[in-house]
Amino acid sequence: MVELTAAAVFGVYAIASALVLQLVNTEVRTPYMDEQFHIRQAQWYCMGAFNKWDPKLTTPPGLYIVSLAVRTMGACTLDRLRAVNCVLGCILFWTVYALIRQNTRPFRAAIKALTLCMLPTSFFFAHVYYTDIASLLCVLLAQLLSVHKRHVWAGVVGGAGVWMRQTNVVWVALVGGAAVERWMRENGVVSGGLLQSVGQLVQWMKSPRRWREAVWVAVPYAFVVMAFGVFVRVNGGIVLGDKSNHQAGVHVPQMFYFYAFTAAMAAPTVLAEAQRYTHAVTSRQVTCFEMANYALETVYANLYLYSTLGLCSAPQWG
Repeated sequence: MVELTAAAVFGVYAIASALVLQLVNTEVRTPYMDEQFHIRQAQWYCMGAFNKWDPKLTTPPGLYIVSLAVRTMGACTLDRLRAVNCVLGCILFWTVYALIRQNTRPFRAAIKALTLCMLPTSFFFAHVYYTDIASLLCVLLAQLLSVHKRHVWAGVVGGAGVWMRQTNVVWVALVGGAAVERWMRENGVVSGGLLQSVGQLVQWMKSPRRWREAVWVAVPYAFVVMAFGVFVRVNGGIVLGDKSNHQAGVHVPQMFYFYAFTAAMAAPTVLAEAQRYTHAVTSRQVTCFEMANYALETVYANLYLYSTLGLCSAPQWG
């Protein structure tokens, strides 16, 4: 039975999400930025035109297939398609809660789930028709199933995540690797520090019969990764559709953006450690200033004008 405290916290999230969705639909009556491509494609699918594909889209059709459920309520309008992500956001809350709940009390787990689901980079996309929420939900649900040793289902859900966004194949590999690592520790294959674990692993690898079970744990995830490799080979790259504006490349400044965003979102924790942090900075002033200077120079040297939206991003190397 779901704990009442968790249900109450979820109620706060659901009400807030519904109110925001209503406000977005009232104030933003036309597709927002890339919504124009996603909405058009979803509406084609709703009309049964599965052979039509917008060349500007670069992600697989997973979200549009999920959105076919909207057809049972009538036309696939902008409001209804946005509501799909709102519903997925509610499911995301319970997925995050279930992951945290394993080692945390119900109310604390619910508050943490609420905090994470209302993170701006997540909460925003729960009210527009983008692939972010469906993508994140698949990845976290795959992790939850993996933790509960439902590896086949974890692979299936992870594969569905790749159908939302191709880059999720990296997370499928990570979930699979973590599953194998957990199996090894539970079965005493590895224990202790890194060097000790490496020695134990070498001894274990000498007996094929012993690692057969670990291989079976990895198979569902490996199948997804290998299938994706075949797709890349046949497709001639990771991206569907508009390959010219979406080339894989090194994006060094992204690390600095991530650090800055994380520090801002974790401000209470950062401030709580302010005294220790200040001491660390003041005791190593030269090093800190040099690192900050290198970071700024790296960001400046790797900026370029993104031709489609007029935004700054990193240069790309094919």
